[in-house]
This record gives sequence, structure tokens and C-alpha cells, in this order.
Amino acid sequence: MSSPARSRDRTTRSDRIALSSRAILTSSSPPALTIRPMSEPRNVRDLLRLGERVLDDSSHIFEDHDNAGSARELLGHVLKTDKGKLKQKREVRPAQRDRYLALIARRAAGEPMPFLLGYIEFYGLELKVKPGAFVPRPSSELVVAQALKRLRRRRSPTVVDVCTGAGPIALAIADEIPDADVYGTDILAEGLAQGRANARRLRIENVKLKQGDMYGSLPQRLRGKVDVITGHVPYVPAHELDDLPAEVAEHEPTLTLTDSSDGTYLMEIAIREAHDWLKPGGWLLLEMSEDFAPKARRLFKRHGLMDRGVASDNDGLSIVAEAQAPS
Repeated sequence: MSSPARSRDRTTRSDRIALSSRAILTSSSPPALTIRPMSEPRNVRDLLRLGERVLDDSSHIFEDHDNAGSARELLGHVLKTDKGKLKQKREVRPAQRDRYLALIARRAAGEPMPFLLGYIEFYGLELKVKPGAFVPRPSSELVVAQALKRLRRRRSPTVVDVCTGAGPIALAIADEIPDADVYGTDILAEGLAQGRANARRLRIENVKLKQGDMYGSLPQRLRGKVDVITGHVPYVPAHELDDLPAEVAEHEPTLTLTDSSDGTYLMEIAIREAHDWLKPGGWLLLEMSEDFAPKARRLFKRHGLMDRGVASDNDGLSIVAEAQAPS
């Protein structure tokens, strides 16, 4: 997790960006961020332009994020209006403007969007989220889609999602296939608590979230009977943690990001032990970066699984490496 020193840095950075935003509104002197001074924004159009500009100047969020979209989403959140229905000339009250600029400052300092909004849309579900767990990634919807392809024709299938975090993958699969028996496992209690709360709120009753190391908390009766195993297993090499932007490195538990010096320790456990839990012909679907996939595919073969290639989304943000147990 973030050290106290890092937390202090984050607060300082957020304050600095907030002050910079106010400087744009009240002064002609150059602000901390490189943004041209402008008159006080009063309407949606001007606030969106300002928000996007502040986010574009930030070095603490991923470069490929849609900053214009983030600005629209945050302003829509403040105005309680769908981001697609914001009217450019709508006047914004000072209190709403200040709240919006505060959210923009926090976002520019690296705070994840789901924490600012309090929720994330994931595979048609509105999942409430807060700090203390791995932030659900939209890219993980690809894992869900690939799992559903393997499960649609199976009657009352059993699914296991390892390293489930707050359980977005497990919850989405359980919601899509009501007769499935879905398990999610993780070692961190906070994420599981968030997942259980979402399951209750959304009335998803066919999912069980269990605390334990990988497969350790699963009922022994599931050995050799699991149709699909999914997972977004930590794989970032320890030496690369410092290269991650603040929105990841300073806001998510370290255990959810890395496991060892080269990032393969937990991945190998997930692959090696999957063989014991999958039924003949069962599938293992693991989300990862494209450059890690060759390592995972070698591990598939080493541990007796059939390599079935990779699936990728249109954005290329992540891939799913797929393997199958022998029939």
C-alpha cells in the first residue's frame, strides 16, 4: 500500500492542482499547471474545456485515458445529469462549479475515477466501489465475454474467479448465467466485503466470495468439476511498480499489483493448480498485458494444459490468454 510519505505527496499534489484551477479563474499570473489564464467559467462548455485541459496536463494518470470523457462524466455527476445530455450553454451555480473543480483536481492528482464517482459501470452492472481493493477495470469485461462464450451451452456450470478483488468478473458472470454456481477468491477482505455488498444490493444470489489464497478456500468437492476458471492475477514485476502512474501505484493495494520480482509467482500457481480443479475440457481464461502472454502460454504447456491462444479487445488494453484441460 502507499507509504505515509506518498500519501502526503498526493495531498500536496492535489492541493497544488486545485490552487492552479482556482488561479485560472481569478488571476492572470501563470498557474502551476501550464494552462492559459481564462475568464471565470460559468457554463458547461467552459467548465468542460477547463477540466479537460487540467487533466491533459497531469502526469499522474494514464496517457491513453479519455480526459474529455472524464471531464464530462464528473460534471454530469455533479449536475446529476447524464453526461450525454449536458447542454453546452447551461449555467452552472458557483457551488456546483467548485465541487466539479475539486473533483477535477483529485482526478488530475491520480485518484481513480470510480473512487470519485463512488461506482463503476461493469458489464451492465453498477458496482459501488471505494478504496481498499483493486479497482475494477473496463478491460476485464473481455474476460467475462470470453467466459460466457464457453458457458452458454453448459447446464448449471461451475465457475471460479481467482484474485477476484471486489468480484466484478464473478458478479457479472453470475448475473448473466443465473443457474451458474460462481465462486470468487481473494486474500484481501476489503475487496470481498465490497463484492458481497454489491451482490446483496443487486440481488445476485448465485455467487460466493471467499477469502483465501488462490484455490485454497474452495470446497474440495469442486476438484475436477469446474467448467471455467477466470482471473486477473497480479503480474507486474516488482521493479516496475515505480513506473506506474499515481492512479494505480498510490491508490491500490500493492498485493493486487505484484507478487514477486518477475511477476510470475502467482500466475504460475494459478496455472499449475488449475489442472486439478478443471473438469475435462474445462477452460482457464487469464487477463494480462500483451507482453506477458508468451510467459503464460509457456506455463500452460509446462503444466499440462492445451494452449488455445489469446483474445484481445478493440482497444488493445489487455488480452485474455486461454487454455483448456485435456478431455
